Amino acid sequence: MSVKELKSVDISSYTIISTGIVALICLLISLIIAGTVSLMVPNSFGVMIYTVPTIVFSGIICSIFLHFSGAYLYNILSKRIGCIKFNIEGDYIEKISTKETALLVGTITLIILLVVYLAFSLLIPLFLSSLITVLMYASQTAVASIIYQAMIVISNPTSIIFGIVAVVIFTSVFTLLGTYIYNLLGSSERGISVKLENEGDLVQLESINPLDFGIAIGAICLILSFIIGLIMILSGTAVFSALSSILGTFVSSFIGAVLIAFCYNFLAPKIGKLKVELE
Repeated sequence: MSVKELKSVDISSYTIISTGIVALICLLISLIIAGTVSLMVPNSFGVMIYTVPTIVFSGIICSIFLHFSGAYLYNILSKRIGCIKFNIEGDYIEKISTKETALLVGTITLIILLVVYLAFSLLIPLFLSSLITVLMYASQTAVASIIYQAMIVISNPTSIIFGIVAVVIFTSVFTLLGTYIYNLLGSSERGISVKLENEGDLVQLESINPLDFGIAIGAICLILSFIIGLIMILSGTAVFSALSSILGTFVSSFIGAVLIAFCYNFLAPKIGKLKVELE
């Protein structure tokens, strides 16, 4: 067994392959939505087909921003907080460092949320104000009132700061729990298998085992959703609703993880494989 440190991520390869995966998944989701609505609503296919490029383009733009920013911030923060470490046995990832992973993910999330908030803090209220004016002229006072209340919440720095802090804490804690759960799975030979190859000074990810990836991610999400489900039940939520949420989370996370792995294996030889610096 060897311990590897993720010193840095190749920003271009990470952004390209991640955006390609997002584009494929968005295309699939948009086609499912368009097809479902077209079957349920007569003569709506012509309108719904226009949602396909809109969803795909929006997904691509968001993916470029998030994945480029995430990789860039990781390369900077890992030198100060510490690199994520992996225990690798051949092609099998047995263990992932918990503390460094949680700190890095939480810090990156905090910075990205702050950048997004500062970027849109002026644009969103302006857009909503214009929308409220239009709705008032159209005599849609009820809708305008709802949007006005939303604008007050968005314009309140205290609410935004509280929301950002809550998201960062939630993300950090669940990342910590998720890596800990993965380490338990890894020690029981239920972890993720990947194929790695050296490419100059970097290591590139050749392929991901879809079934292993799906089972590991699905199991982590199942346990985390079970914790949330218990909290929901204790707070008064119906047991059936909580169990339905737990089951739905497991199924969706398993399918999503398998789909991501398949998309990576399909796209990597065509648009480029993920490259990282491992030592």
